Amino acid sequence: QLKLEDYKDRLKKGEALNQDQLEAVDKYDEVVHNLEFAKELQKTFSGLSQDLLKAQKKAQRRESLLKLEAEKKKLRTILQVQYVLQNFTQEHVQKDFKGGVNGAIYLPSKELDYLIRFAKLTCPERNENL
Repeated sequence: QLKLEDYKDRLKKGEALNQDQLEAVDKYDEVVHNLEFAKELQKTFSGLSQDLLKAQKKAQRRESLLKLEAEKKKLRTILQVQYVLQNFTQEHVQKDFKGGVNGAIYLPSKELDYLIRFAKLTCPERNENL
């Protein structure tokens, strides 16, 4: 653009320009228009890329929150199962299941023994002082 402006100024001062330079001066307005269009296009693409980056970051945050919620749900389920299994290690709970009383279903001693052993394997001992 600077070169074209120089040609244009030289032409105004009356200097003789060669054919290529004259054609370039004739297309000056077209070149300026194309440059302005390119600048606007670049701004548009820049804005679009910024919007895309924001959308990607938002999607990543949403995905992270969903993963975190899924992990919390798994942990809650594990803790609930551990709580139920730990109850099988208590004498009064075992008596209720052996007799099928107090809302407990009847469990044969062998099955109850399996549950008790499974509870001891899967549930860590709790320190009640903590």
